[in-house]
Formats: sequence, structure tokens, C-alpha cells
Amino acid sequence: MPIEMSILVPGSSFSFRGGFFGFSVIVLLRHPDLGPVLFDTGHHSTRHLLLAALENEGIAPANIRHVFLSHLHFDHINNAELFPKATFYVAQSEWDYSARPHPRDLFGSVAVRDWLGGRRLNFLGDAGELAPGLSYRHAPGHTPGMTILHYLDASGTRVVVAGDACKTYRELVTGQAGEAYDPLDRTAGTLDWIRENSDVIICGHHPVLYRSAAGWVWNDVSSIELIAR
Repeated sequence: MPIEMSILVPGSSFSFRGGFFGFSVIVLLRHPDLGPVLFDTGHHSTRHLLLAALENEGIAPANIRHVFLSHLHFDHINNAELFPKATFYVAQSEWDYSARPHPRDLFGSVAVRDWLGGRRLNFLGDAGELAPGLSYRHAPGHTPGMTILHYLDASGTRVVVAGDACKTYRELVTGQAGEAYDPLDRTAGTLDWIRENSDVIICGHHPVLYRSAAGWVWNDVSSIELIAR
């Protein structure tokens, strides 16, 4: 049985002067052995969207037993508390970094990190498999411990769930990233690997990218409805 993927909350890069909305992608992977696996959990502004999407998938939060955290920025982990029965997978290098972040990196969450410290944590190395067919890989750049997932789908398509290792199309094609806090400046190498080893890229803050004969394309558009009260 192949791995199946659904986008629960689409990523976008909307911002306003002095800040951003922080709509990070949340992905559901259905693995034949692990069952439902979440890639990141998003943050409070998309909590209702996440819960509604899980309900639409027929999954209660209590039935999520595996959560993969690409990195420990608030917009990717602030809904972790919805899944108290889960095992959380995070790179050891990211866990260590989050205790002593870069001086310009203001996106951590001490409170959520402390909460995670009391949960079932599975610390990951540089590369390996969460389960047969579902691999992870160290992808430094945005943070030193950033980690991604990748697998082959039923048709043999190479899918990379990149998150903020490749936030947008612009980052992919330029090889440069904003908000990069890796002191070793490994962003370009990470983006090179993603570009060369994927046919589908799940970006952190952009619609899904697809390789085509004409280059990288996307089918969806980013949109937001603002409601003033």
C-alpha cells in the first residue's frame, strides 16, 4: 500500500508591514505501517482550519500518534498540544539549536519547547527512515537542524515535503532564502538537493510545486479573505 498525502492547511507567504500571518503548510501522510503522520502542526491562527481538515479526513486528534516536526519555529509547532498521545520526531541538531538560537532568530517558542520536553520525543540524526519508504533528511539553512521528509508515491513520483527548507518558488529557483539562521550558510546546498531529487515539492509557505517540461509550476493560488469586525 503506497503512502498517501493530503494538504490539511496550505502554506502561504502573506505578510503585513512589520509582521506576517505565518500560514505554514500542514501535511497529512497516511503510511501503511504508521497510520496517519502529521508534518508540522502550524500555529494558533490556523488551529480551526487544522481541526476541520482532520475531521474531514475522519481523524480525531487523539488518533494522531506520529508528528514530524521539521523545525521548532512557532508557526510550525504551536498546535502540538492538540496531539498529547503522539510521538514527536525532531532532529537532535534542531532540538539543541532551539535552546540557543541565533540572535536574530525570534521565531522560537520556549513554552512549546518546554511542553515537548515532557512528551515522547524521538530524536533524529542526519538521515534515515521513519518507516519503510518514508525517509527523512537533514536540510540545514532556514535553521541548522531543519529536516525534511521524502518518499516515492504509487506512480514513482519523487515527493519532497520540504516545509521551510524551501519556503517559496523564489527560493527554489534562486537558491537563496530569507530568514536563514544557519551560521554555516548551507541553504544553497539544501535547495540544490531538493531541486535535483524531487518531482513534487511541498513548500512551507507556497502552493505545491510540480516539475514540468517547462519548469516548476503550481496549480493552486494563494488567497486570503480578511474579515473586519
